[in-house]
Amino acid sequence: MIKFQEEKVVIDGKFSLAGTLTVPEGIGPFPAVLLVAGSGDGDRDGNSKKGKLFPNMYKDLAEFISGLGFVTLRVDKRGAGESGGNYLENGMMDLVDDIETNISFLENHPQVNKIILLGHSEGCTLITKTNAGHPVDGLIFLSGAAESTKDALKRQRQLAIDEIFKMKGFKGKLARLLKLDQRVEKQAQKFTDKIMNSNKPVIRYQLQPINAKWFREHFSYDVLEDLKKVTCPSLAITGAKDIQVTPEKVHELPDYVKGPSESYVVENMDHILKEVSEEASVINAIKVYKKNANKPLHPELKKILFQWLKNDTGDRNKDFSHMPAI
Repeated sequence: MIKFQEEKVVIDGKFSLAGTLTVPEGIGPFPAVLLVAGSGDGDRDGNSKKGKLFPNMYKDLAEFISGLGFVTLRVDKRGAGESGGNYLENGMMDLVDDIETNISFLENHPQVNKIILLGHSEGCTLITKTNAGHPVDGLIFLSGAAESTKDALKRQRQLAIDEIFKMKGFKGKLARLLKLDQRVEKQAQKFTDKIMNSNKPVIRYQLQPINAKWFREHFSYDVLEDLKKVTCPSLAITGAKDIQVTPEKVHELPDYVKGPSESYVVENMDHILKEVSEEASVINAIKVYKKNANKPLHPELKKILFQWLKNDTGDRNKDFSHMPAI
């Protein structure tokens, strides 16, 4: 693996955004990969102090990719980690604006000659929207290609209901008797109606503050339309044991994008990119994430990323013979 230097950076946008930049040793410039995180207020490394979950997947991704000879940048969202702003007031378009700010930072960096966006989970939607207005040189979708946030949330609800219905004994019987599936969908529609009928960034729902702006913008956005605007090379990878998105949707990406694309479903990989043996479960997802948090990135994921970065989206005029086999 190639050695690299890591440094903390502050990027000036509407708010100051704190990030970590890694630059390979050697003579540049190099292609760069900007990591775009999934939903939640976790930090640039993919960790959540509030949720007591520390999988480090973005840090591991950045170091792996920089070890292949790429600049990487990972950044705390507004109001999260060390960045300025109020996280609870972030809309989807605020996050897209910050991605564009981060792209501009890389475009002006003397060691960068191409830019690839890597989105994880919600990040897949965000990089699609960003690329529609600010085309880049490559897109990587991890754990969430060709599916809207609204559809992903519906899938999660249905999986949870299915699990409860399959429970033995009183709990399963009661759920079936009370027609839990219908009750859950009614509550979801009530929640959606309240969100869509509001115009405030934050509202209260069942006594909890809810980022209404974020939901409104996601629910109104058609990610499939913007996928049709993708002309650069793209790669989509989802784990077969990912319960937060629909794994088979990954193979729909080539139906939309105009550029060359590849799609993969990795066996025994979950939403946080770890190799797992447990059956996929919505109800026990957080417990499983915490159990496997210290595992490295799934080896098959690393293999696919290596081959694609080497063959499809690096500097096509650059000799990649220095990139090590894995």
